[in-house]
Amino acid sequence: MKIKTDFFRIIPFLYVILGPIWIVGTDYFLSISNLSDEKILFLDRFKGFVFILLTAILLFVLINKLRDSKQIEEEKEKLSFLIDTMPDFVSFKDGEGKWLQINKFGAQLFELQGIDYKGKTDKEMAEYTDFYRDALIYCIETDEEAWKVGKVSRCEEIIPTRDGSNKIFDAFKVPIFNNDGSRKGLVVIGREITALKETERKLRQSEKMSALGELSAGIAHEIRNPLAIIKGYLQMGQEKTIKLDQHINLLVTEIDRINSIVNELLMIAKPTDYMFENKNINTIVKEVVQLFSIEASQQKTKINLMELDQFNTYCNESKLKQVFINILKNALEAITTNGEINISIYEKNENYFAVKIEDNGCGIGESHLQHIGDPFYSLKEKGIGLGMTVSLSIIESHKGSIQITSQVNAGTSIEVLLPKL
Repeated sequence: MKIKTDFFRIIPFLYVILGPIWIVGTDYFLSISNLSDEKILFLDRFKGFVFILLTAILLFVLINKLRDSKQIEEEKEKLSFLIDTMPDFVSFKDGEGKWLQINKFGAQLFELQGIDYKGKTDKEMAEYTDFYRDALIYCIETDEEAWKVGKVSRCEEIIPTRDGSNKIFDAFKVPIFNNDGSRKGLVVIGREITALKETERKLRQSEKMSALGELSAGIAHEIRNPLAIIKGYLQMGQEKTIKLDQHINLLVTEIDRINSIVNELLMIAKPTDYMFENKNINTIVKEVVQLFSIEASQQKTKINLMELDQFNTYCNESKLKQVFINILKNALEAITTNGEINISIYEKNENYFAVKIEDNGCGIGESHLQHIGDPFYSLKEKGIGLGMTVSLSIIESHKGSIQITSQVNAGTSIEVLLPKL
């Protein structure tokens, strides 16, 4: 394309040089020839005709070329207008990093209106503005990274403003290479995403607050269980149905558990991992069953514990108690009266043992069962819907799992799998 363009450029010069040579040369040839006057006249007219014909052809070509150039210029003006009206930063640089074109948005952004930028590098342009000097110098680094990648690259660039704030741009850099692999040009397009980033920040903050609220609600839900036990014992003490001093240790244990949960709430800002120890699961389950023995007897429900074997696991005792208390409490609430809860501890496979808790309560419908464990999903009138969510999370942290099966008016079975030591 370049060779063709250069050829059209030299045609007028060839015409100016070769035209006189043609006229003088042909006249001299005719003057020394021995041709008749008629032939000389004919050739003289013929050479004039040829000269006019060549001139006409040359003019036709030049006019068409001018028309094409005009169309190209018009298209170029349209493209420049389009680029200038874009609400994004757009710039073109050559293979050496020299500016070829920048749209109005870009010129206003760096306060370079009215400055002759063509043929200048970012470093040279930085000399025209003290405030944006560092930003322009930084562009040299990101441009070089785009050249090294060798394809369309994307990065975020932060441009300071005079009011003390920053504008954030999602910048796309498109390197263009010649056929021999040398650098030809670089196209830079940057879209301002400052508002989007602020929206994302607010969304993340909202998600954090939502997670904090969910966690707080879950902890509050777990506090209710020991409070209910303490209240029950105190009421029975007031009614003189039990001797309260015989159950002081139990009440102190439940108060300690509440204190432990409150401490977790206070440490949300600085979360720590659970402390895991080697514990006997049978002992943990027995202690939880003991907590509910009086409540179960009051509603005439039997709790049967069948230990097929003894198992130890690496766990946080308090957290596992939380899980089993939540499951047993749900089982008792599912039974109106004269019910039965069977708890069995057995080997599931070579790596896991199971604690299965089965009740003959009202059961759960299939449509509801698939949502058990979803945050804030509860079948209870005043339930928060976080008890099982928290339980699932605790068991997962112990590298275990919970499997739930249920049938309406038949009961529910919950199998807790935990790894053996």
